[in-house]
Amino acid sequence: MRRYSELVRDIGVAFCLLMLAVGCSASSAGGSGQGPANTEATCHYPSGVSTDASAPGCHAVDSAKICQVSNGATVLPDGGVTGGTETCQSVCATGDYELTCLGSDPLGPVPAPLPSLGCQVVPLPTPSNELFYCCPCAS
Repeated sequence: MRRYSELVRDIGVAFCLLMLAVGCSASSAGGSGQGPANTEATCHYPSGVSTDASAPGCHAVDSAKICQVSNGATVLPDGGVTGGTETCQSVCATGDYELTCLGSDPLGPVPAPLPSLGCQVVPLPTPSNELFYCCPCAS
């Protein structure tokens, strides 16, 4: 059985990798407002979905990636990897977009997406006032 400290460390590492992936995705994706730039097909957001990430609430973003590096690899500040390999996959499946919901207070409630959007929470560690969802694209 794994020790509690190992589990906490692994969750912390996963969170750091997620935040690195989100940061790299947001700064290099060049989103058009029409959907994720890193999927094979164009994903159109349903009517009424916000893309304004400057205020609290739920907003569509380009889908982040979760990456795993081989043992002994070093992740560089620019996201590159030396001394090993990197394997990445999108947080959301093809045909889905990522919706980030951000609360206004770091310890307050996080708003939920509208049930009609059909979103599913992404089961990853997140900041206390933020949750990530995968939602189906509009047809």
